[in-house]
Amino acid sequence: MNNNSSLIDLVESGQLIKTGAKPKLPIQIPNITDGMLNVYRVPLEYLYYNNENGRIASAISRQDIRLTAAKDNENPEYNQLIEKMIVEDNPSKLKQTQKSIRDSGQKVFGYVLADGRVIDGNRRYTALRKLAKETGETYLFEAVILPFTYESKTERTEIKKLELAIQMGTEERQSYDPVDLSVDIYQTVVIDKLMTENDYAKEANIKHKEIKDRIATVELMSEFLEFINASKNAYYIIKDTKLYNPLYEIAKKLKSQFPKKGPMYEQSKISSFALLTKMFATGGDTVREARDYFKDVLTTSANKDFNDVIEDTIDDLRDIFQENPISSATEFRRVIEVASPEIRQINEEYVRTRNRQNRGKNIDSFINDIKETLNSLKDMQKGDGLSGNLNFNNFSKDQINEIREYLIQINLISKELIEIYDDEI
Repeated sequence: MNNNSSLIDLVESGQLIKTGAKPKLPIQIPNITDGMLNVYRVPLEYLYYNNENGRIASAISRQDIRLTAAKDNENPEYNQLIEKMIVEDNPSKLKQTQKSIRDSGQKVFGYVLADGRVIDGNRRYTALRKLAKETGETYLFEAVILPFTYESKTERTEIKKLELAIQMGTEERQSYDPVDLSVDIYQTVVIDKLMTENDYAKEANIKHKEIKDRIATVELMSEFLEFINASKNAYYIIKDTKLYNPLYEIAKKLKSQFPKKGPMYEQSKISSFALLTKMFATGGDTVREARDYFKDVLTTSANKDFNDVIEDTIDDLRDIFQENPISSATEFRRVIEVASPEIRQINEEYVRTRNRQNRGKNIDSFINDIKETLNSLKDMQKGDGLSGNLNFNNFSKDQINEIREYLIQINLISKELIEIYDDEI
């Protein structure tokens, strides 16, 4: 057999063995019927990992190298490197899959393309590769062979739809990391333009608004990474620092607060990046802290003054980042330590601004309480001592006396309070 042969050619020449399974595709794909589908046992050397898969693409971004997808006989380094990434991603889960396959065989088939690209079943393929190396025995990957390639954009769209459909389902399915999912949406919809936002939402069973929010978050992630002087595609740093969720909240709030963007949007965005750095440095619940920032600063009249006051300190912080390129979460932490005086200044001004705002809110609340009391008394005055549809006939004499005593106390206390306020004027 020639390792460069199309798997379809090998099927037609009888060189691949059927398992007997007759799968049903989870979605309809043009020109493919269920009757055309079979599961075959494919030698591992004919297969290679899909570098367009969201999780794998995210893992590759850590390496700071360019990888060209290839089979083992073309470039063994490619499959070996991705195999290592998958092992490190979840070692215990991979061991479970290995044990299951060793004891009972492969229970769930995968999907591969005609050229050997694995589009579903990466962990099973990895487990089989490791078993083959550890035991010296021959293992075959059981998979449906689809007559598609990545050369055609139309076929790539159908492949992506299939990936999303089977991602929601079977045996060892694991939830997408939110960074991987968002980057996959962005790559599919914005960069490759394989689907519209609505198409992706439908195929992945995700609300359209969430698709838009995740795209906005990826754009904001890239800008934040540039702010800290990391590669704008180093999304793994967001993963490792667990900053995706606060960035998701910030992206939504900036969009709603500044729908037309503009200078105030840009200034507030940079301030939010500085505060996010502060939040990461101090630890704690970054999502809750982000929401406190929205409530007490970003959405208030104090936002502009706060941005202006910390602007110079942010410039100093950015200068430190520019002198210290970042390629990992560990380096980010180290640079934050260098920038601790600047971060402390930003935090002090942030605390001062929040305290002023909260004092103002407390005063407003206090005045509103007094207004409510006055309004209640005015209602009683308009109703000749009562409010609404109440009638004196509804009250007992004891209740009327009780209300009268309250009014006397209000009158006496009001006189004392008026004198106190006279002294303060």
